[in-house]
Amino acid sequence: MKTISMTCSAMMLCGSAIAGIDLSIEKDVVEVGVTAAVTKNTYLYIGGDNDNWVGLGIGYHQFVNSNWKLSSYYEYGLKDDWLMSEIAGIDGVKTKTHFIDLSAARFFDGYSTKIGVTTEIVRNGFTWITVDNANKYSGYVSAAKYFQHTYITSKYEFHYAEDRSDMLDFNQGQASELEFSIGTMRPVWHIYPYAKISAFAPHDTYYGMTETEYSWTVGGRMSF
Repeated sequence: MKTISMTCSAMMLCGSAIAGIDLSIEKDVVEVGVTAAVTKNTYLYIGGDNDNWVGLGIGYHQFVNSNWKLSSYYEYGLKDDWLMSEIAGIDGVKTKTHFIDLSAARFFDGYSTKIGVTTEIVRNGFTWITVDNANKYSGYVSAAKYFQHTYITSKYEFHYAEDRSDMLDFNQGQASELEFSIGTMRPVWHIYPYAKISAFAPHDTYYGMTETEYSWTVGGRMSF
């Protein structure tokens, strides 16, 4: 599952969507995406990575008043089906994902808080056996502190997955995720850089994971 970059998200907390090109690197996965404002409150996202994923998203955000903002985001994604590629040696079969994110942000003097829920539906691209079928849900809370030229954020997210495959108890479980990030609110040579670290800890097991996984992401947005 992919979503718009951390820089893009932080900038959208403060105002209308800004058109730009996003680049992020997480371990050995490089993602490139383009975000374009359609209206004052609506934006489109098109992206892909070197792990054979492509996605198309549409988002909407609206200030209820000067302190509260509501946001919604939907993304349709396609990625190579790992079973058909690695086990059966068949290329071109895709796994489909539908991702929805609903959130509300509260703004204070110099910082903000955000709560939200997500749903992701994962379905294999073939019918004779299903391996990667699952319904994923999560709830999260985050906080951001804004300085003159930079911001820092922290986020806690609880994940829950229900197996919908033919493999018994293959894609299910619960997990907790903790993130910290830092980025700029002002461009550096037209680029807004950011860095993020995260820890993903399964509760016993989650989607085949049994150990805590640590990751880092660096990236930036070039506005136009």
